[in-house]
Amino acid sequence: MGLFTNSDNMAHHYSEPKPVEPIEMLVEYHDATRETITITYNLEELQEAVASSFESGRCINFVSANPPFFINPRWIKKITFRKATN
Repeated sequence: MGLFTNSDNMAHHYSEPKPVEPIEMLVEYHDATRETITITYNLEELQEAVASSFESGRCINFVSANPPFFINPRWIKKITFRKATN
């Protein structure tokens, strides 16, 4: 068995790019203020990022958004996601 041989036991798995869509994030802060943020992102990845942020207490940076922004989970009470309507 060579170092660079491909065997049936080691199948390569390539993931397809996940579809993105316009999403509205309805952010409710602890001081009862609310904000709606529209971002084009994959919903599943966005939900995972927000959940991870709430668990760890770290900010989420959206550097690819225009304009770039971040969300600090310590200020947030609740985030609701919905598909954006154009």
